[in-house]
Parts: sequence; structure tokens; C-alpha cells
Amino acid sequence: MSLRRRAFCFVCAATLAALALAARSVAQSTAAAGAAPAVVAPAGPPADAPIHPARLLVKLAPGTGAPAVAPLHEQLGTTVLHDLPQIGWQVLVVPAGRNFELRERYAADPRIERADLDRARKLAYVPNDPYWAYHWHLTNITADLAWDTVKGSSSVVVAVMDTGLATSHADLSANVWVNPGEIAGNGIDDDLNGYVDDVNGYDFAYGDGNPDDAYGHGTLCAGVVAAVQDNAIGVTGVAPLCRVAGIKAALDSGYFYDSATVPAYLYCADMGFKVISMSFFSDGVTAAERDGIDYCWKHGVVLVAAAGNSLSVIPYYPGAYENVIAVAATDSANNPTWFTDYGSWVDVAAPGVGVATTSVGGYTTGFAGTSASTPHVAGLAALLWSANPAATATQIRAALEDTARSTFHPPWGEYTGYGRIDCDAAVDRVTGVTSGSKPARLLFVAPVGGDRTLDPTLSLRDPRHHVRFFGVGFEQPNKVIAHAGMTRLPLFRQGRREVAASRRGLRAPSGGTIAPRFALDVNGTQIGAIDWDDGPGSTYAPTDCGTYGGTVTGGFFELYRADGDLLNCTQSGGKIYCELPVRKIAERAPKRITIDFTRAYTSANGATETLWIYDWSSWSYPYGSWVQLWSRSITSSAMEQVSATITVNPANYLDDEGTLYLKLSTSGVASGGALDADALRITLEE
Repeated sequence: MSLRRRAFCFVCAATLAALALAARSVAQSTAAAGAAPAVVAPAGPPADAPIHPARLLVKLAPGTGAPAVAPLHEQLGTTVLHDLPQIGWQVLVVPAGRNFELRERYAADPRIERADLDRARKLAYVPNDPYWAYHWHLTNITADLAWDTVKGSSSVVVAVMDTGLATSHADLSANVWVNPGEIAGNGIDDDLNGYVDDVNGYDFAYGDGNPDDAYGHGTLCAGVVAAVQDNAIGVTGVAPLCRVAGIKAALDSGYFYDSATVPAYLYCADMGFKVISMSFFSDGVTAAERDGIDYCWKHGVVLVAAAGNSLSVIPYYPGAYENVIAVAATDSANNPTWFTDYGSWVDVAAPGVGVATTSVGGYTTGFAGTSASTPHVAGLAALLWSANPAATATQIRAALEDTARSTFHPPWGEYTGYGRIDCDAAVDRVTGVTSGSKPARLLFVAPVGGDRTLDPTLSLRDPRHHVRFFGVGFEQPNKVIAHAGMTRLPLFRQGRREVAASRRGLRAPSGGTIAPRFALDVNGTQIGAIDWDDGPGSTYAPTDCGTYGGTVTGGFFELYRADGDLLNCTQSGGKIYCELPVRKIAERAPKRITIDFTRAYTSANGATETLWIYDWSSWSYPYGSWVQLWSRSITSSAMEQVSATITVNPANYLDDEGTLYLKLSTSGVASGGALDADALRITLEE
């Protein structure tokens, strides 16, 4: 069972710049090139890691019910705050300060599959001065054109999971959801849903029926979703006839703990809300949250989350989960904002600066951040449900994503999967006026090399036997074919963003091995291919590459193989910096990780190159430690390969979603200096 410790990197407005820099600070451990990095067992979470001192989340072992663990709770002096049988989890109140001790004791009990600390997040909010033209953001996404067809429906409820909601705000009150099964203020759970007086939503942070908004962030988001239209005051939302429910999951300080968000997910699904707007983000992967999100998706809920405000390609959660739409931020010129996260895991974009909306006690025209972008997308999802109440969550998501406009931006290229939302086009799609999916694009392949023979102990459907293609436009009814040479490969999965095919060692009729080139065709056109290099284990390449100050040109296809096709990253302030996350790794218990980096530098003689890998056992990013793989002086401009091997606890470098984080920092680079990288390959052997 996993006891991996995590913390969350959610930035508030006042500390955005400082946190962005701190998240990329110099690591605490070093190792010589080619040697196994030292791994130091952490004594506990860093002082600034937000952990609730009196809560735990436990997952019951399969087949174990709540009565079976009740004696264990009594023995350990804990009580059940939330029993969540839909996903098999319980939220516990524990004696303050004993959360670490009791987590270990729960984890050791066979009745418990997993025990986790109660981690928190902070808001994805960036303040800005009010200078943008009034409502530019709504015309930018053609909401005004969509209103000619639909303005929403009172039957469609958007759960704004945030800091609460000013339910009496003059521009919101008419659109605040009212629970028809609850009588206000009688102290009784009238509808027997487990929550007393949840008339307009619920306060999961403090455990009462009043989702008040002391922080103010949730009211900002709610106004973007569904502020009242045509009432001669204030602003209008994207879906001005829909309803918003106040799902207060954050403390008044702005932190979101799992013990509040996880039961809130289940509440939203069980109450039949159609959309959840989540303007928060973190790097940490929480198993209970993942289960809660999957529960919502299975129950037909569209989930929308902020991509984050760190100008990073590192995946942030909950946006990076497959069943969540991750939202980047654009400005009035349709460029990515200076703070938005981006990359292969981000789905769409929406306006994220100078947004006019409701605030506690009034209005603002300066709401900014991916916090502001997210409710635009949630509001559009609500419009689409209103236009076609019979649609499924999958159809709503497809209409929203497939009609989005390109977010191509040099030198990033296409920095979201689908583009900037277009409300009018999406409404046309969901109502059947138009049809078709996004043109297929291949973003990356995992793995890119390794052993193609089959392990007879594993199922053919095991991801470790697959070559997986990731991109957009793969869903049915598109005809997708994966092949090695002239041989068609069996498909084990065909989704909107992923196709999985066999990577077994095929044989040609003559008995020779088929050329190891894996390609993907969509509707008769080959959209991409990789040349597979046989070898031990499985080899992966960075799925994204990001930088600060300088520019980076190239990405996965330039780095997956040493073939002369180069990624270029320029210096800024005498330093070359690259973030290099590696996603979708199928192996979770490697015994050995090898990193091979083939690269050359210009104007960098005497500079120092350092490559780091993130150690998830130390804590979740950015509160834990980076481990130094090597640090070496650049002595020539020749292309060379540098390598390091990890044999000590290699699984510590993978998060629960199969992501490995690398970063490169080269200091002392002369003006005009640059990195030319031919390959960065990560091989895992089990």
C-alpha cells in the first residue's frame, strides 16, 4: 500500500512570483554523474506544507465495510467525519498532532487499503488592475453570439467548488440554486442526503449549511458562470439563466483540504449537479480525490479545473486527471498570459485577465488568473447542457473541446490540446448544426523503446505491453490504425486523447523481426510515427519542455531519439533552464532508472550544467527535494552523451500518475548561448 507523502502548490495572488521561483530552487541532495543519487528519508513534511493536523483519509480494503473498521477507530481514538461508501473512503477526525502516527497504524491494519494525510491547496488567483474593456472576455469567446440560441436553463446547476458564495448578492441571488428537498433553518436533514440545511449548497470546510464567502474568491468565480443578465445592474455570466450552488470546500484562509473536497465531489454528483467549476490547483496526486473525480465522471458530471499560474509545463491537479478539463489563460490579444501553465496535459484556454465579475459587496473588472479562466469554461458547459439536456457528459465535453479555436503561439506551438473556447460554435455542435471532431494530432508516444517481448505472467491488456499514442482527435467514429511496418497492431484502447496498441515482438512471415517503427493512422492519413530502439526495460522521453526568460523550440519528437533533430533552448540572464516532465510511465516499481542526455552547447564553455530529478518520497512538489543527477563543466561545443543511473529506491521518483519530473539548469552561459539537445531518454527496468 502507498504511504507516499504529498503537499500542494497552490499560489495566492500576493505570493505568486515568489512561489514560482521557490518551486524551482536548488535541490538539497547531490550525486556524481553516473552514480546513484543519494536518497535521504524525510523526517516529516516541510514547515510550509499545508497538512491538517487533526484529519486523515483512509480507504477500506476490498470487501470491508464500515462496521468492520469501527472497532479500529474506537481503539485508536478517532471518529468518522464523512463515510463515503461510493468510493470506499472515510474521512477521520484524529487527535491533533497524531495524524502521522495514526496514519502509520491505519496503514498497517489489513482492514485498510490506504491511509493518507489531509493535504490542502490554495487558490489559483492572480490580482490585476481594472483596465480591460467591459466584458471583452465574453465577446472574445462568442458568448454573446451563443445567447442568440440559448442563455441557460434553471434546471442546469453549476457547483462552484471554492471559498463559498455570497448568496444574497444582487447580481447572483436570483440564480442561486435552492434545494427543493430542504427546509431552511430547521436544523433537520429534510431530504435525508446526510447534510443538514443544505439549502443553497454546503460548507464542507466548516461542516454547516451556510456556504458563506469570507475569502471572496468563490463569488468572483460564480459571477463569471451565471451572474444575472438584463437586470439593469452589474455584470452578466456566461450562462445567465443557469443556477450556481455554493460548494464551500476551502477554509476562510483559502486552503482546500482533501477532507472537504473529496466529500464535496460526491455531494455534487449525488445531488445531480451537471458541472463542477474548480479554480484551484496543485502538483500533488491524491488517491481519494482521483476516486472522487472518477465517481463524478461516471455519474455524468463535467469537471473543469484551473491549469495553474506558474508558467510551467509540469502537470497540475486536478486539471491533469483524464476526467477533468484543464484550463489555461489567455489575454485580450488571444495570447497566453504571462503566468498560465500549458502543455500536453492542458485541454482548453479561456480569458484570464481583466475579467469583469461579481465580488463580495460589489463588482470588479480585474479578476485574473486561471481561476478566472475556469468558470468561463464551466459556464459554457452549462450552456451546452441547457441547449441539449439529453446530451451525455462525453458529448458536452466533445462539443466544448472540438469547436475550440487554435492556441498556436510561437515558439510554444499549440500550447493546449484543443484551443480557446468558442461558445457559439460549441452550441451549434451540441445541437447538431455542425459535426466532426478536432483534426487528429499526435503529441507524444509512450514508451519510445525497450523490450518488445511479452512477459507471460502479464495480461495482454497490461499497459506495460502497450505502445500508447497521445494527442487529440482519436475518438470514434474516426478510423484509427496502429501499425509496425506493414503489420496492423491490435488496439486495446481508443479514446479522445489516447490509443493503446500492442508493443509485442512481432514476426514477419519470413521469420525476421518486423522493422521497429510504430505509426498511427487516422482516417487513412498517417499523423505520426516513432522509430523504436530495442533494449532492456522501457524507454521514455520528455512529453513537454518549458523554460523561463529564454525560448525553447522543439519538444517530444526532438528528444525521443538521437537522430539529429534538435531541441533548442536559449539563455536568459546567463542561464539556460528547462522543465522536462515525463508522463504516462506504465512501470510503477522499477529497480533501475537510467537517464541518457545527448546534447551540445554554443557559447557555453566554462558553464556548469546540472540535471535534477524530483524525489516524491521527500514530499509533493514543490515542498520536497530535487536530487542532483550530475553537475559538470561544459568544455566544448561538441555533441556528447551524459548518463546517470538510479538504483536506490527508483520508485521514489514517480508520482502516482506515472509522471517523472526532470529539470536542467546551466549557469554561466555567455550572451547568445544556447542548448541543442538531440535526445533525453529515460529507461526503466523492473
